[in-house]
Amino acid sequence: MKFGKFYNRTKYSTTKSEKNKETDEPTDTEVTSENVKMVLSDSSDVNYQLYYINGCRDLPVSVVFVDGLVDTKMVNDDILKPLTQEKVLMEAKNLNSIIDLIEHGTIYHASRKVRTNLGDTLADILSGAVALIFDREKKAITFDIKGFEKRAISEPTNESALKGSKDSFIEVLRVNTTLVRRKIRTPYLRIKETIVGKQSKTTVAVIYIENLANKKIVEEVLKRLNKINIDGATTVGSIEEYIIDNKYTIFPLVSNTERTDKFCHNILEGRVGLIIDGLPTAYIIPATITMFFQAPEDYAQNFIIGSFLRCVRYANSMITLFLPAFYISITTFHQEMIPTLLAITIIRSKAEVPFPTTTSIFFMLLAFEVLIEAGFRLPRTIGQTISIIGALVVGQAAVQAKIISPVVVIIIALTGMAGFTMPNQDFANAIRLCRLLFVLCSAIAGLYGLSLGFVLLIYHLNTLETYGVPYFSPFAANEGRDITHDTLIRVPLHLMKKRPSDLKTLNKKRQK
Repeated sequence: MKFGKFYNRTKYSTTKSEKNKETDEPTDTEVTSENVKMVLSDSSDVNYQLYYINGCRDLPVSVVFVDGLVDTKMVNDDILKPLTQEKVLMEAKNLNSIIDLIEHGTIYHASRKVRTNLGDTLADILSGAVALIFDREKKAITFDIKGFEKRAISEPTNESALKGSKDSFIEVLRVNTTLVRRKIRTPYLRIKETIVGKQSKTTVAVIYIENLANKKIVEEVLKRLNKINIDGATTVGSIEEYIIDNKYTIFPLVSNTERTDKFCHNILEGRVGLIIDGLPTAYIIPATITMFFQAPEDYAQNFIIGSFLRCVRYANSMITLFLPAFYISITTFHQEMIPTLLAITIIRSKAEVPFPTTTSIFFMLLAFEVLIEAGFRLPRTIGQTISIIGALVVGQAAVQAKIISPVVVIIIALTGMAGFTMPNQDFANAIRLCRLLFVLCSAIAGLYGLSLGFVLLIYHLNTLETYGVPYFSPFAANEGRDITHDTLIRVPLHLMKKRPSDLKTLNKKRQK
């Protein structure tokens, strides 16, 4: 049997059905140790061992596993030791009897599967299983004995938890699903897994509550995941760009989080969650614009304080979005709007500055973006130093050198601080880009350009949908019935009796 039978497409028959498959996976090939060796080749981390059951040469079995993916102590104690010492196996006369005994618990392990094709066997081995391959019977029994190193469950790094749960997702899928199970113990919680990536074979878990979530949304999520045809899903964008409705918008159409409490809260609301193996981030589907202004702490403290902080976030989003553009508009095109004393102060501050206001604002916004990017890319200790140097040293020196005016520095500082109050970084990035576009509109036509840009933004947000749910809901859906529930303000929990109506959940009541 040649290696090309498995992986060289040019040796395949060029029938139409095989062309449509577009796969190089040996799914229908017989399970033998020789076939496994041909596919996995001479990889040094793959162990092949031939054993004789109870020392009988007429009963051979090949043990195959990947070193580093399995717990070798469990392999020795739970697999190899019973093969050589179990008395029940000594009474077996042929391999079929041994396979039947092993399948029904002679080798004591909680997770075992009988495989009859090579594709499933290889998938189990590469996922951290030990395979017992019986060449004569063309069968394999795999035992899930994962034992690779993993990061400990720790506090969230990108989303601070003041009064909430301190655990966060890690890079191991099964640990993450366990964290969800610990918080949502209903028997109706469903975890369905699918494989994405022809080469990476990344497992993606779709999580929802069966008697809550909209079935159409669940089916659509699974449909889009199954349509993904890429080599590897090793980054967050590898999945996200294929499951969103509009690929040409800068606004996030799905929400992501590393906090387990936030994820479980949205599952209980009737949404669908995605957890990707190898990534410490979970997705929440569908996402609406109000979700990006909400933080888990809103529900962990007094509703008056939570409502105040949420209103501050909405106000800050307007400040960070419009303040630089508004300043350009009134100082360049509409000076009559400025009070006299303030106008005199502004004129004095920019009297010796050689650049116009538009150039100064645009330059400072770009410099601010450079500082943010540098802070992200550098190590944390150096990143903090860069921020201090950029904000204090360079900024102060630029003012003293009369390159920019102090008022421009104040405007950019207020704009930056307001933007940092956004709980979601993806949404904050979208606002930062819109801010630059508004600056260009104001530089061209003043307040008229700013107004036109705002109208276009609102129009764009109202045209977006995510899995049939309007992105701008509840402001632009359901006749505004949910605006007073959990949007601008957070009402007391005992009054939040219903789930969001735009999700069309099967059970609309949250509490009685």
